[in-house]
Amino acid sequence: MGRSYSDQTTSSSQPQPAGVRDPQVFVVSSDADYSKSVLSQCQDVPESYTVYASITELMEALAGIEKIHLGFALVIEKSGDSVDSLGLRTCKLDYPQINFIVLVEKCEQRCYVRFQSLGVQSVLLPPFSDVNLKREIATALPNLPQFKRHPDLPHRGSVRLDFLIPSDLSYVLGVNHLVSMLLKEFSFPAPDYRINIPLACDEAITNAIIHGNHSDTEKKVSIQVYVSFSRIKVRIRDQGEGFDVGTVEDPTEGVNLLRPSGRGVYLMRSIMDTVEYREGGRVLELEKANANTNGRAGREDPARVDNGR
Repeated sequence: MGRSYSDQTTSSSQPQPAGVRDPQVFVVSSDADYSKSVLSQCQDVPESYTVYASITELMEALAGIEKIHLGFALVIEKSGDSVDSLGLRTCKLDYPQINFIVLVEKCEQRCYVRFQSLGVQSVLLPPFSDVNLKREIATALPNLPQFKRHPDLPHRGSVRLDFLIPSDLSYVLGVNHLVSMLLKEFSFPAPDYRINIPLACDEAITNAIIHGNHSDTEKKVSIQVYVSFSRIKVRIRDQGEGFDVGTVEDPTEGVNLLRPSGRGVYLMRSIMDTVEYREGGRVLELEKANANTNGRAGREDPARVDNGR
């Protein structure tokens, strides 16, 4: 048996956007007497609602309504197992403007997770006397994913992204967007996921496009990104002729201060822990540890980027 969620109430907490029209409210329950009992216990029950015996019956009624801007279906059953999950899924797909609130006397963990995956707005459990239905409806954010973050999950795994992009600078921001989101999810420091590492990736990819492939859109840039709880590794390969990184002069010395060249390599080295050119300069590998983990590896941390391609 899974864990019972009968002692919890999961509800929405953010205000509904201004200007949204008053929603239509529907009640779905296979047990009319039980649903009346539950509603009699709740606070601020909507004055107007229509009752249906099943989600299928609700969908038949929705098919005859000319236009629905926003609706809420209150599904009331004695247990989570009694809720028609397949019908709920079909209704969510066919009528995305309908938001579901489930009120059940008991709900096992597997049902709770299923409801969240189906996009149920709230799962409400006893005591129903603590439930304010008008507030639940008014504070809902319609049609937003309800997937909940598990803070321990990043410690147990890693993510690998592979891109093969043309030599076009418009792709750089898109890559950095995904990299930044992953770094945040894996608990990297804010300066690193907001600015530092995206900036280093920007310099690396831009150099591969401009200096490696000479902005030839027929040539590709391969990007491999590995992120774990303990570190990030990035491997970038261009299709150019390569170069000797030893010939890049230090931009912080003498007359080089006024020259734009060489600053990208210097910037990457000032941000990342490791900056290494391989295969005659056609491959660049960057690595940086997650300062928030103090060098601790996650439970699953292969910490490698393939040397293929």
